[in-house]
Amino acid sequence: MTKIKLFLYIIFFFITASCGYQPIYSKKINTNNNELLSISVLNIKDRPGQILRNLLTNQLNPENKRVITKYRLSVEIFESRSDLGFRRDMSATRSDLENIAKYNLLDIKKGKVLIEDEVNSISSFDIVDSVYATNIAEKDARKKNLQVISDDIFTNLVIYFKDH
Repeated sequence: MTKIKLFLYIIFFFITASCGYQPIYSKKINTNNNELLSISVLNIKDRPGQILRNLLTNQLNPENKRVITKYRLSVEIFESRSDLGFRRDMSATRSDLENIAKYNLLDIKKGKVLIEDEVNSISSFDIVDSVYATNIAEKDARKKNLQVISDDIFTNLVIYFKDH
């Protein structure tokens, strides 16, 4: 039985190796790194926008290298909160925080929009009697949403430059 498993693993390895599969984040495959470095993230309004801009900038250019800007990333962020759980007195006990980011990537030289997309993330948090604890829980939910949105935008940019 173990010989059959070993044989199947070897066949699977050769099939995936020959199919052209390449991991996005591989250290060896870094052809699109210069393109990612040349993306400038425009300012985004409000505090969540500042946090998202910093996350994106750190992902796109982690070493803060100086390069000529070829692309401009513009992001608009929207936030909504909806209460889910209610007590008998109709006060909320649980809430969802949704962040939506609409973004586009502009080729500065050609003046052409290369990518136009929307990503969103939803996190829940408890509403407790302590206002401070509720505010901290809401901030944490927002921070998690912004990290997910940043990761999604970054992944979409990596995929775009890998295909083009």
